[in-house]
Amino acid sequence: MYFNDTQTGRINDLIGKIEERTGVELIAAVVGKCDSYPEIPWKAFALAASAGSLAVLVQALIGHGCALLRNPQFAAVFILAAGAVFALLSVFLPAFGRLFLDRVRAETETEQYARAFFLERELFRTAGRTGTLVLVGLFERTVVILPDSGLHGRLEQEKLREIIAMMTPHLKRKDRCEAFMQGLAALEEELLRAGFRNAKKSGNEIADGLVQEKGEDR
Repeated sequence: MYFNDTQTGRINDLIGKIEERTGVELIAAVVGKCDSYPEIPWKAFALAASAGSLAVLVQALIGHGCALLRNPQFAAVFILAAGAVFALLSVFLPAFGRLFLDRVRAETETEQYARAFFLERELFRTAGRTGTLVLVGLFERTVVILPDSGLHGRLEQEKLREIIAMMTPHLKRKDRCEAFMQGLAALEEELLRAGFRNAKKSGNEIADGLVQEKGEDR
């Protein structure tokens, strides 16, 4: 869906090696869009309609330009059409729609999606409560690293933020595979530093494999 077979294989192989070396159950997930963000088309519409209204007003004041815009009915159609075009562009062009996405809201929705994913997939059912989710929201270009309670107090939040900061530039360049490869490798370093190494496991408690979901990107 978002990765070809070669990229998926690279990520899955790395996850398997990290689990073997650390004993931590690791899940990687990529989501097209973590929320529908119904406010984005309205923001785009409002911006274009405001700009169109300003254009009509300026022309009325200076008395030059398109004669049709001096017609009230045509001016109204022009303003509404500009708003409609921007609203449609924000829906069908993710890069354009992202311009109207509030950063805090994007981070909040991605984290909520990650927490729901964690619960629905029962990532908490490992013996040592060491399940760890690394989830990427593609539209949001946001990363969430969600460790279970067995890792609390041993993985520093500041280090997790540094890993996220390392992955984000790759997402902006649409280099999704490299974002995961570098982020997972950095996460392994932190797990080893925290003392998670060479743990004997009775088996694979959670199914491996990169999870790819559309989310609200329908």
